[in-house]
Amino acid sequence: MPATAAASTPRTAPQWNAARLMEYSERHLTLTARSGAPAEAQLATRLLENVVLYRSWEHSHGRLMQAVARAPRQTASVELRKVAFLTLHRKAPFEYLRERHITGVARRQLIQALFGESQSYGRQLVREHEAYVSSACSLLCADSLCSAVLHDDHFCEALAKYEEAYAEYYRVYCDSLLTEQTGETAPMSALLPYLRYQLKIIRDHMLAGANQHTVLKDLEALYAASGDTQKLPVLRPPQ
Repeated sequence: MPATAAASTPRTAPQWNAARLMEYSERHLTLTARSGAPAEAQLATRLLENVVLYRSWEHSHGRLMQAVARAPRQTASVELRKVAFLTLHRKAPFEYLRERHITGVARRQLIQALFGESQSYGRQLVREHEAYVSSACSLLCADSLCSAVLHDDHFCEALAKYEEAYAEYYRVYCDSLLTEQTGETAPMSALLPYLRYQLKIIRDHMLAGANQHTVLKDLEALYAASGDTQKLPVLRPPQ
């Protein structure tokens, strides 16, 4: 996702209505499909070319944009940041399956461990793929709105680092679930409470507009530590 190192001051969100936010999002996806980075262009193209999925995305993304539009002018940027975090988290399950090449019995076991057995396995898998495409496209739009409209490039940079750290956390989480399916104890599972807590603190700081230099340092430390077995120091909330 785009992010720049140039210093900038986040601006108060303009009092846009939901229709204008949707118009911006749709235009951004069209431009991304035509000339975006390959992975982002592929995602946008998949959404735009699937009529049923696009209509579903219109509905879900429209609700998110309505929440931003309903927020008071001074807090609209916070609502937009919440959208970025929400969609980033929602795309994680299928992203994990794809990037870790989880197939066969292991994939079925993981889907059931994550979502239960209320639906058939095939239907759950289709739902998660659709949620991945839809959420990833909404994240592209929210990130672009933060950058192009609010000129909050520091947040975009921190969000890219947060995405890396969250992917590491989710990898540890799902790897642990798969290990437990075999009846063994996952050694990395002891890290999960620390990772969850630290990510929450960092997320709260980012939503509150905390000093992004400090946030980036915390994220870099968390990202570096989450890949090995050391016990992570707990970040304390500001007093």
